[in-house]
Amino acid sequence: MKLLTCVLYCSTSLATVTAAPLPYQNPTFPLTTRVQDLLSRMSLEEKAGQLVQTNLTRLMPGNGYTRGPLDPVQLNAVLGQAHVGSVLSGGGFAPVPNTPAAWAEMTNALQRYALDSTPLRIPLLYGADGVHGHNNVLGATLFPHNIGLAASFDPALAQQVATSTGKALRATGVNWNFAPDADLGLDPRWGRFYETFGEDPQWVSALVAAQVRGFQASPLTGVAATVKHFIGYGQAADGRDRAPATVAESALNSLLVPPFRAAFQAGVASVMVNSGALNGQAVHASGDLLIGLLRRDLGFDGVTISDWDDVARLQTVHKAAASEEDAVRQAVMAGIDVMMVPTEAAAYSATVTQLVRSGKLPMARLDEAASRVLALKFRLGLFEHPFVDPAQAAAKVVDRELAYQAAGASMTLLKNAAVGGLPLLPLTVRTPRVLIVGPAASDPRAQLGGWSVDWQGVPPDTQVQAVTVLAGLKAQVPPGVTLTYQDGSSPADLQQAARGADVIVWVLGEKPGAEGQADAPTLALTDQELVRVQDLRRFGKPILTVLLAGRPLDLRTVLPASDALLMAYLPGSEGGRAVADAVWGNRNPSGRLPFRWPTRPGALPAVLTAAPDLPALFPFGAGLSYTQFAEQDLHINAAAHTARITIRNTGSSAGQHRVLAYDGSGPNRQLVAVGRVRLAAGESQTISLTWLNR
Repeated sequence: MKLLTCVLYCSTSLATVTAAPLPYQNPTFPLTTRVQDLLSRMSLEEKAGQLVQTNLTRLMPGNGYTRGPLDPVQLNAVLGQAHVGSVLSGGGFAPVPNTPAAWAEMTNALQRYALDSTPLRIPLLYGADGVHGHNNVLGATLFPHNIGLAASFDPALAQQVATSTGKALRATGVNWNFAPDADLGLDPRWGRFYETFGEDPQWVSALVAAQVRGFQASPLTGVAATVKHFIGYGQAADGRDRAPATVAESALNSLLVPPFRAAFQAGVASVMVNSGALNGQAVHASGDLLIGLLRRDLGFDGVTISDWDDVARLQTVHKAAASEEDAVRQAVMAGIDVMMVPTEAAAYSATVTQLVRSGKLPMARLDEAASRVLALKFRLGLFEHPFVDPAQAAAKVVDRELAYQAAGASMTLLKNAAVGGLPLLPLTVRTPRVLIVGPAASDPRAQLGGWSVDWQGVPPDTQVQAVTVLAGLKAQVPPGVTLTYQDGSSPADLQQAARGADVIVWVLGEKPGAEGQADAPTLALTDQELVRVQDLRRFGKPILTVLLAGRPLDLRTVLPASDALLMAYLPGSEGGRAVADAVWGNRNPSGRLPFRWPTRPGALPAVLTAAPDLPALFPFGAGLSYTQFAEQDLHINAAAHTARITIRNTGSSAGQHRVLAYDGSGPNRQLVAVGRVRLAAGESQTISLTWLNR
């Protein structure tokens, strides 16, 4: 960092530089003692600053959204004068250059400025959306998005991914992660569907709890987790992002609450609030939801943070507030502890101060919110260890083998028809001439999806480290097999290549995107892709479709034209290796759908009910294998919430089997236990199942 040349990595604790530490500076004192002592020494303005969060770019020159060096004028205004207590990097907002070391140097610089701007030396919280790895940073390994991770049906793997992500974030000075997502993925038209763990509340609960434990594995090398978005987000009748939702009380309690309850039981540090309205109430202003349900009924005692600029939306969108001041008052009184204010954090801090002075906001409420923020900073060890080592950052954001393992576990085979008497997959020397088709095969953006470098996906002119599907297939091509590739831009070249092929691998990719910009009302493929599949099919060659997508798309044209269908989701940096393993048979696909695949968009429900019964192209839990398994001798211990079952591999190849145990049948059945076992051909094993979230 050239701007603040005095900022270097510092391992000296603040306690050692104070000759006679005050009670709040003594790490051996109880947390409550430290919080109360510090709070008693803070001015009204310093307390108010803890309730607001600014975006990184507000601390840079320009209009609040321009990247560049840190600006001394803005640093003084926001951190020095307004005492703003936390900073975030919204998707795409990174230091220049965007490297792990530059992140560490920048967060060190911000911490040093915050510490030096007041005698109390209060460190910053620094937040980011690390939703599938440290996804804002160039060079960082990106894991499969949640919807693919859920297909592994492996909570331990989800926890490993979260632990790795937490270490990567903390190594660059980010100590607050806005993940995991506890919203249910019930409507694939919603642009954030892929950020969910699917539709089953018990399964989502298990993965949310696992990721909370992973992110928060260590107070010094992990991060504070944020479960989001409380509550009812993504449940709009038309599938739009941030739109109002109507949810029956029975559905709220049986479907939407359980994942949040699981996060609270796992000790999650913070909650982010639903941007929309639920049953007519703007959630950011609803004391019924944020105090009554969240705190009183569910017992949450951590930090509640708004989503991006959502306090202002109480006035501009929801029309629930008469002014900006009224919006701030309503939000804080409803239970918001930290307001995420991208560019106007200093003004919001001043508004909080004025509200307290005028008696419109009780000092007791300000103290309550500020105390929660301070407690989080103490729990993370920031008063003793505010800095990170830039020299270590680059190595800690890379975890390629875990990303490869996670992508491989997610591969879900949905169709594998017989061609010449044998299933098409895995491809072998009986199909020696393989044609790869589609621009998604060679474009890493298709497998990384949204929240990758930028929130809308990797910018077109940005190079990232990723193994594409084409590169993965080439690296593992068996002896005697030849590959050719056509992106499909030239119909004549594609036709010529197709005539000479024995099999066509069509790699179909969904356009990357996030939030409202990724809403897909029709779930339709592009007209270009639909024309391409018709062109390919008329050559009479077997077709394997590899789908890189964060949701179930409309397959009414694609599925009949495909002899095999491999759902690869958004598999991340190592996705090409995982797809190649499945295609060539080096790994037997074992993923299972964590959602029902609707026959068409019109089959989706208009209003969320406790037990939606939808026609499905593929049911929840669907997934084929290259071998066959038999489940037998089930023994249930209802009192202990455990079971034993024997699994036999009755096929001719090794494979891993996912056991999904349900209570009940039909739309009212509930997933109660998950197990997995890897067996050689002919092998059998008895495994134990433990109830989810017991």
